[in-house]
Amino acid sequence: MISRNEKREIFMNDHKMYESLMEKRGLSSINHYGRYNISEIGVEEIKQLEIIDHMWRTGDSLYKLSHKYYGSVKYWWIIGWFNKKPTDVMYKTGTLVHIPTPLEEILYYVDRDG
Repeated sequence: MISRNEKREIFMNDHKMYESLMEKRGLSSINHYGRYNISEIGVEEIKQLEIIDHMWRTGDSLYKLSHKYYGSVKYWWIIGWFNKKPTDVMYKTGTLVHIPTPLEEILYYVDRDG
């Protein structure tokens, strides 16, 4: 299964601005990842998924929801992408969060153009 960093272009950054940081860490450059292009998902495809509704509570995070519904924290970005809210700070207590399942199917839709 794909992770959010697979199939992304890696840029090497050795700019002088980071020189002291790299020296402290014993590095000669820093890797930066390019944007991952996620495929769009259509209404007909969404109808084929099972969507689990979760009410955001105090203490929730995308990592925790990913672990609860997918068995791994590494798919937190799927929930953020699907809800068009990619970071935890965008959710408030009482926000309805849609969890697309099964994971294998949503990952297929996300990566089919890649």
